[in-house]
Amino acid sequence: MAVAIALLGLVGAWNGGNVGPVVEPIAAEFGVSLAVVGLLSGTCFLGAVMVGLLFAAPLGERTGIARGARIACALTVLGNLAFALAPALGGLLAGRVLVGLGFALANTIGAVWAREAGGLRLLGLFGASIQLGIALALLTGSALADAGVDWRVGFMISAGIAAAAYASVPSWAPALPAAASGERGFLRAAARHVRTYRLSLLFISIYGVPVILGAWLVEYLAREGDAATAVAGVAAFLLFALSAATRILGSQLKQRGAPHRLLTGALGLAAVGVAALALDPAIALAFGCVVVAALGFGIPYATALAEAQDLYPQAPAEPVALMTLFALAPATIAIPLFGHALSRGAGDVAMWAIAAFLLAAAAANLRPTGIPLAGPGGSPGHGSAAATASNLRSEPPQARTTR
Repeated sequence: MAVAIALLGLVGAWNGGNVGPVVEPIAAEFGVSLAVVGLLSGTCFLGAVMVGLLFAAPLGERTGIARGARIACALTVLGNLAFALAPALGGLLAGRVLVGLGFALANTIGAVWAREAGGLRLLGLFGASIQLGIALALLTGSALADAGVDWRVGFMISAGIAAAAYASVPSWAPALPAAASGERGFLRAAARHVRTYRLSLLFISIYGVPVILGAWLVEYLAREGDAATAVAGVAAFLLFALSAATRILGSQLKQRGAPHRLLTGALGLAAVGVAALALDPAIALAFGCVVVAALGFGIPYATALAEAQDLYPQAPAEPVALMTLFALAPATIAIPLFGHALSRGAGDVAMWAIAAFLLAAAAANLRPTGIPLAGPGGSPGHGSAAATASNLRSEPPQARTTR
């Protein structure tokens, strides 16, 4: 089951990094600017993710984990095939929409499935697989591009990986926790509490910002630094691969009772790393910068996901889906803006803006946010669903795994 959970996270996130290394050949073949490619790779993809997140939780509850995971993988296969075989810009658009919908469903189902099956241990593994998916897509795409391989080959590979993930999903996966009658309404409850807005800044930092960097970091280091595409791809791979490992580290630290301020304050390291890249994008320094940034992006992940589910234990898939939606909304605007800035030689300005945001998000989340919101009845969760979620938080991971 752990392999299936990891693959589910990997194939969805892979699509956040498979366009970045090939923006130049795509722009050249279809006669469009970098900003337009940014709209395709980021805005269309993330827009579809946001739409999908509106329906991911209820769809997952209706279909169950196994069927929902397979639907997510199937959408990803179809989307990458459409992108690879597209004769015109419209085909690229359709492909990005399909993979965006697949990622929305995979992310929502995977996060809840991981915590139900193995607690923080598998939640950390799922988060690591998301970062690893972006990392491997950047590394593979950069290597293929530098070797002169047609950009369409990379998307055929993406489709094949998604097909392998489809085959790995077990038929005996547990049911997705659903809200009991009268227990819906996370958005209405969340809107009344400042801590949900603070948590959304943390989600933007661990979801939205990596997607932005996945779209443009290779091109940024190649254009404004002194790196070849393949070497820039290795640096980008290192950022996401290390943040995958540190997501597991963050889950272990949380299990061991590390202070909340330490776990969320680590995001400040990401701000330092990105600021250093803005100051000097030379490839010799970039490798050190991405190591520091990776620690900052990875350590807070398990805490953020657990805090989101704890906000609304009656139906934990709802806050995961909606928080992720809120996290990705700014990136739909930021990705084409970053591409526009890069084409004007102002990529460093975009990097400084990202660093400032990360620092503000870290400061806003030094205090815990995962306190159950008041349900429709005015109390913070009720009924058996809330009790079950409370037990999930308190019992050891081994007990959750065998339940």
